[in-house]
Amino acid sequence: MARLFISADQMDRWSGEGKVTLQDDVMALPALNRSFRLRTAVRFLSVVEGGDVHGLIGRVKTDEQLAEMGGEHYGASVIMGDIGYECEEGFIGMPVDGGQSGLLKLPGQ
Repeated sequence: MARLFISADQMDRWSGEGKVTLQDDVMALPALNRSFRLRTAVRFLSVVEGGDVHGLIGRVKTDEQLAEMGGEHYGASVIMGDIGYECEEGFIGMPVDGGQSGLLKLPGQ
């Protein structure tokens, strides 16, 4: 099972519909019979102005990775040097039982 990006909006919907259970930093998805350890993350959607000189559009980074890269996370935005990015806030889930590398996006996200 690959890593999983869950937007904050999707997490709210799944929680409200009872499709996930959360315990500390672990989310269980009964429909997949899988559990994921969650970390806060953002998915880069677009550049506010200029070009994507950092090659981040479409990528997902945790808060820790952003800090290591020198990025500053403010709500749905990230500043990398002089470049501003619009982002989608959410979580990255790493399979508790290991699994394949890659990024999995579930239907309905």
